[in-house]
Amino acid sequence: MSLVILIRPIRSAVELLPLKNGSNTASFIGNLVLRQTPKGPRPFKFRVIDGKTKDRRPPTQAVELLRMADLILVAGHGDAAAKKEIIEMLDGYQLGYEQAQVCRLCISQGRYTPVDSGSVRFRGELICENCALSELHREIQLCSKRMAEESIERLFAQLLRTRDLDRMLVLLDPKKMDRELTLFDRVRASGSITLVKVHDLKLDKRLKSILPKTLLPVQSISIGAGLLDRKNQLVVSVTATGKTLIGEIGGVSNILAGRGKMLFLVPLVALANQKYDQFTIKYSTLGLTTALKVGQSRIGKGKGKGKQGKMRTSIDSDIIVGTYEGIDHLLRSGGAKRLGGVGTVIIDEVHMIEDPERGPRLDGLIARLRYLYPQCQFIYLSATVGNPGWLADGLGSELVEYEERPVPLERHLLFGGPSEKLRLINQLAKEEYNRKSSKGFRGQTIVFTNSRRNCHKLSDALQIRAAAYHGGLPYSERRRIEEGFANGRIPVVVTTAALAAGVDFPASQVIFEGLTMGIEWLTQGEFLQMQGRAGRPDYHDRGIVVVMAEPDKRLGHGESEDHVAFRLLKGEVPPLTVGVDEDAGLEQVLASAIIWGQRDIIRTVDSMRLGGTDTDQLIGELLGRGYLKVSGQRVSPTLAGRIMSTYFMNHDQLSIIKDGINSGLEPIDILSGLDVFDQAFFTGADRISASLNVRLPSRVFQGGAMEMALSGDSLAKLDSATARKLMNFAADFLTCTCKSTPYCGCPERKFSSKLLDMRCEGMKPDKMIDALTQQYGIFAYPADVLEYLETSARHLEAIQKLAKGQGKLEVAEQAGKLFKCIVR
Repeated sequence: MSLVILIRPIRSAVELLPLKNGSNTASFIGNLVLRQTPKGPRPFKFRVIDGKTKDRRPPTQAVELLRMADLILVAGHGDAAAKKEIIEMLDGYQLGYEQAQVCRLCISQGRYTPVDSGSVRFRGELICENCALSELHREIQLCSKRMAEESIERLFAQLLRTRDLDRMLVLLDPKKMDRELTLFDRVRASGSITLVKVHDLKLDKRLKSILPKTLLPVQSISIGAGLLDRKNQLVVSVTATGKTLIGEIGGVSNILAGRGKMLFLVPLVALANQKYDQFTIKYSTLGLTTALKVGQSRIGKGKGKGKQGKMRTSIDSDIIVGTYEGIDHLLRSGGAKRLGGVGTVIIDEVHMIEDPERGPRLDGLIARLRYLYPQCQFIYLSATVGNPGWLADGLGSELVEYEERPVPLERHLLFGGPSEKLRLINQLAKEEYNRKSSKGFRGQTIVFTNSRRNCHKLSDALQIRAAAYHGGLPYSERRRIEEGFANGRIPVVVTTAALAAGVDFPASQVIFEGLTMGIEWLTQGEFLQMQGRAGRPDYHDRGIVVVMAEPDKRLGHGESEDHVAFRLLKGEVPPLTVGVDEDAGLEQVLASAIIWGQRDIIRTVDSMRLGGTDTDQLIGELLGRGYLKVSGQRVSPTLAGRIMSTYFMNHDQLSIIKDGINSGLEPIDILSGLDVFDQAFFTGADRISASLNVRLPSRVFQGGAMEMALSGDSLAKLDSATARKLMNFAADFLTCTCKSTPYCGCPERKFSSKLLDMRCEGMKPDKMIDALTQQYGIFAYPADVLEYLETSARHLEAIQKLAKGQGKLEVAEQAGKLFKCIVR
């Protein structure tokens, strides 16, 4: 039998730990007390502890046990005085020993685990891996945040990598930050691609003069795949790799060669405005004209007010930048002939084709454009397509795919709550802005959050200059922010999903304040679009992505935010799918019928849709609903069909108009059945919540917000000014006798009518909002009010035309008067 005695010096005593036959666990613990004698320290008391049994033994037995040992080890740490005494005693009995570095946590539990320089550091000592992992797990359990299993496993893996428990515990304390530990991964920059020199290309000299001397990798690949040979292309490459210039090279070279104008289609008005500005400046030097087509604007903005009034909108232009809906409306309203020859169509963000709401319309628009311009070059651009080969085949194009980034990307994962996130965003944004790239540009940050309200709360709370940017802002404000960020005056932009769809902000850092967009988790494609905003090749040496996950945050009873973070950071874009929907198919077939009116052409165009179905069945359904007239191969829309298609309405909306007209409703009452304004917010929602000690939804027409804020008990707790405004709101909008009030929809309808009345009084959106705030304590974003007025005007045009067609001239006259009142 082999016997090793491990000695642990503790204050006023030492422990003897017998390890038999190679075991690392002591058979028992011997507690030995020493006393000073003329010969030096000698055993005075000895007690054996075996489990719960404590047995006093003669002190000489301790010496006998030591003499029996094959090896005596003295732990390298412990009480210095006790260690000195036991070594003197061993020397006095001429007992040999060795000093050993052991895990302090193990030895305190009666176990022997040697440690060395490769062990884990903890509070100035070295401990073994098992104890370090146990200690980390204990700290996680004590932490206020409930982490997902994957988060815990990541912390364990980081611990084994860093061998430093102290640094790992920093991750559980967001007041401190260690960038090496928060680093999730690095995405390398592009590999070796033979870059194309512009002077070697067969291009018009005028175009060459404004192009860079050397093309970027994805641009070089596109050239090699036949861009200048007018081949159709689907270009799939991450953000900031230069996809837009591919479309420009193809489109402008076709214009200069006399092959026709260029259509550049985007999903957002903000992006269309930005591209219009860029192309106007860039290509006016070549003598080319650029126009903007984002749909018909019916609301008057005053004479000469704002830059939008100066924008060129004539379709008799060389380059037309438009939204999907703007160009689609042009075609549906008979503008195809007026559009003239088209040589190039560029569809930006083509992955929007799978969007449940807008995808079917984009699918139909692409099919109509492909049929209208069969000799045209089509260039489709996207950063995120899971199955690009399938999409390229469906769109009849060559695939140009480039997965590398132009600059390296660092992705970091942090855990923290709302208050911790704010402090960290402030710190990260300041650090980034104080850093300059080798190209001389300061680092700037985009912060993504889940709501417009949070955009303003975050930007106002930061200690560095920041701006809230979202679709609810007036065009002039959005433009001011875009220019301020572009020239480096604004270090931080806090935004919602608006930027993800391609608005060009040269940010070096992207921070995800959360991983929800509205009330849903981000999709993989949305996440990759957003993270792609970090790092631009002409500005930065690298991009930074910071994901802030709140472990306790869940949507309903689903997965936690930290679990979602790992899924998004590790995930790949799923295959793109295009849904087949009968109602969407009816709209697309009807749109084609208005343009061509021949069954065989409609059938051909519908077959080109990725979501196309049985065209003849859809024609039959439209015939049965009274939207089409069919005579042999001739198919023509009825008045109702033309109205539904031209004004982008669905069957249910048109039915509401028909029923309202036949029931003798006034146009303003028909409008309330079509659409209501629900984007109104309590101006002091946080203050009201604090006074009532409840969480009040910020939206006026959300959940129990009205009922909660307007109860007698609630009003009594508020200051007099706030209570008075809420009572005004109740008096004007909550006076219906419906059993389900205030959830009956009457408040929203009355509020919407109030907006229309204010507009008819001559008030502009910003003045309307000021009046609402003063009288009711309610706020709305100008762009939302403007959009509601635009929608109402569009619906009134439809009501007027349908009423006139049905012989209801009084209703048509009323609708016309209200229309003029709104649009003036």
